[in-house]
Amino acid sequence: MSEEQLDMIDDQETASIPSEQAAFIKELEDEEAAEDFDPEQSKAEEVEAEKQAATDEQTAQMTALGGLAMIEFTLRKFIHPEFEFTASTKDYAVENLSPVLIKYGALIPSWAVEYEPEIKAAMAVGSLVSEGMDTAKKLKAKDAAMNEAKQHQKDQQDGVQVAA
Repeated sequence: MSEEQLDMIDDQETASIPSEQAAFIKELEDEEAAEDFDPEQSKAEEVEAEKQAATDEQTAQMTALGGLAMIEFTLRKFIHPEFEFTASTKDYAVENLSPVLIKYGALIPSWAVEYEPEIKAAMAVGSLVSEGMDTAKKLKAKDAAMNEAKQHQKDQQDGVQVAA
């Protein structure tokens, strides 16, 4: 054999070593992973994933309901004070919004869930303030109308007394 042929054989053997090494390393990693597999840990991870999925679902429903409440509040303010979505419409919206909220991670942060009573209290205070302002406007308008009526009545009486 010529020296050139020997070099070609050496090159072929050298080129095949990295792929053989890679296959051997992969085989060793697979064996190690199989040895490290803990069925109890795997079950615990599955249970944790199921708990997280349930928590995400509840959080998504709360987020959707909160969003609907804000929409309803706004529509009551600008359209009509008695505006309200039907229960079936709300249920349908929550059912169809929740998966999207989960998919895109648009959930109420976990720390906010812990403060649900405080958040609801703040929303209640906001409703009280809003309704209080509306009531005050109505009462002021009523007072203005009463004062105008009294003034009109007084003007009529003064006009009758002057004419007599």
